[in-house]
Amino acid sequence: MNRNILIVEDDRPFGAMLLKWFERNGFAVTLATGMEAAREVLTKHSFEVVLSDLRLPDGDGIMLLSWLNEKGKREPVIIMTSYGDVQTAVSAIKMGAFDYLEKPVNPSILSQKIEAACRAGKERMKSGVPRLSTEAVVPAEQETIVFGGSGQVKEMYDHVDLVAPTQMAVMITGESGTGKEHVARLIHRRSNRAAAPFVAVDCGGLSSELAPSELFGHRKGSFTTALENKSGFFAEADGGTLFLDEVGNLPYGVQMQLLRTLQEKKIRPVGSATDKEVDVRIVTATNEDLLTAIAEGRFREDLYHRINEFTITVPPLRERCDDIALYAAHFMQEANLELEKNVEAITPEALTLLTRYGWPGNLRELRNVIRRAVLFCRDGKITPATLPYLPENRSLEREITVAGSQQQISLARDPGDEQEKIVRALAMAGGNKTKAALLLKVDRKTLYNKMHQYGIDL
Repeated sequence: MNRNILIVEDDRPFGAMLLKWFERNGFAVTLATGMEAAREVLTKHSFEVVLSDLRLPDGDGIMLLSWLNEKGKREPVIIMTSYGDVQTAVSAIKMGAFDYLEKPVNPSILSQKIEAACRAGKERMKSGVPRLSTEAVVPAEQETIVFGGSGQVKEMYDHVDLVAPTQMAVMITGESGTGKEHVARLIHRRSNRAAAPFVAVDCGGLSSELAPSELFGHRKGSFTTALENKSGFFAEADGGTLFLDEVGNLPYGVQMQLLRTLQEKKIRPVGSATDKEVDVRIVTATNEDLLTAIAEGRFREDLYHRINEFTITVPPLRERCDDIALYAAHFMQEANLELEKNVEAITPEALTLLTRYGWPGNLRELRNVIRRAVLFCRDGKITPATLPYLPENRSLEREITVAGSQQQISLARDPGDEQEKIVRALAMAGGNKTKAALLLKVDRKTLYNKMHQYGIDL
């Protein structure tokens, strides 16, 4: 007998994709495109699980949840939320939702949560309990990272388990695309702050002028464009975790304000005369050598020691090539759901190409390659023909190191200014920006930003 599930989703293509996925996995599915439509269906029928988007055209998932509470309905509710609405979804859990699910939807996590909700629903039906006690509701852990088996990866997860229950400030280091934000989320989910907000901030997008307002908030009228009060990222993360990605890009003038906030656990919104206490755990990430930034006067040493009480290093994909098959299979299943495909396998020949490639873009690049392959796949298998061209050298960095390790070392120690280093690196790399970024030990995005900043021809 098929299990019954109600999907409440106004995005018709996404709703249709979910409907097909559930039907393939043995569910009888009803799709409602709004809150009123869902109420009408729920009045007439019962379901094992209700999967509802947070934002609906005629209300939201929390309003639907409140209605279910009032009617004494027993269906477990899973709220689907976009990246910026996680805090609201956590509030829904406190109201009695079974769990929340972040978009884009990960198929394996979706399966886990639906199965858990079905089991919980059956137990509540047997016991006669109308809804979960909100005091006992804890969001199920969302493991968005595929756990590799290489030694470096196992050590990394051991470090996550060790530091997550503490209140220590954690710095995550690693190349661009290795999954540093996923590690930060994992630390949050395994901490005693898991039910509180996780707020991620790209420090590279904070200008010197607006950074204080974005981080600490402002009062209405405190500057020309301050048309209303703003809470700021610290206030939004109160009780939870604030993740500062690429913290090395934080404007120097704001670093002192950040240090004061971390030391005193207080923020002062722009335009305010009083402080506000905040309880926030700081997790940072960087692909830059901050000790070099300190030596060059671009980063405060006292702030560095304050945010680096514990370091976790995420290894590049080329150093965990034994896990590439595992990651590729995971990304293939993700792409199947997203693109409404049914690719079943990766051929040995295609897998050989994937493992021989150096992956300068790491997991992010692998995910994009697999998504493209799934899109072009027509016979149910990923083959070399469906993959983009992948050079068989293990990595550009190895090529550079073998060809001129002394140049790489002398570049790092060159006393010249930053602009001169960039120009020299580009010359040494023959204009190849990927190689130049590796020589400078930064990601390509940072290199492009710096080239634009100094007016170096792109």
